[in-house]
Amino acid sequence: MRNRRSFAVLSLIFLWVALVGMGKGPGPDVPVPEVSYNATVRDDQDITTKVVNASWEGNIFFIGTRGKGTVTVTFEKIKKVVATGSGANNKSDFQVTMKSGDVVAISLDNDQRFMGTTSYGTFRILAKNIKEVTFD
Repeated sequence: MRNRRSFAVLSLIFLWVALVGMGKGPGPDVPVPEVSYNATVRDDQDITTKVVNASWEGNIFFIGTRGKGTVTVTFEKIKKVVATGSGANNKSDFQVTMKSGDVVAISLDNDQRFMGTTSYGTFRILAKNIKEVTFD
C-alpha cells in the first residue's frame, strides 16, 4: 500500500510540473531597450508599421559603416533613415537625416534587424527590407 501511495504522489508531482511548464507563455521576441523610442517603419512593399520600444538589434543606436570606418548614431539624434540602395558586402546603404538637419550616409548589414512592439504584437524587419524609418 505504501508503494502505491508513494507512486501516486510522485505521479501527481510529475504531472503538476509538466502542466505548469506547459502553461508558460512565449518569452519576449524582441528586446525592450532602456529608453523607449517611437518610430514608423516603411518596408520595401510600402507597408508602414508604428512601433514603440524601437531598437536596432536590441540597441538604441544604429551601428554601421561609413567608408572604411565604423559609426554609431543614437536614435536620440535621428529624425529619419532612408534606404538609398544596396551596397557591397551584403550591406544596404542609408541616408540618415539628423534632427540638427545634418545628413550622414551609412551602410548597415542586410541581416541585422530593426525591432519594436506594436499594439498587436512584436515587429522585426531586416535592414535589406527597410525603405524608411521615421522617429517620432
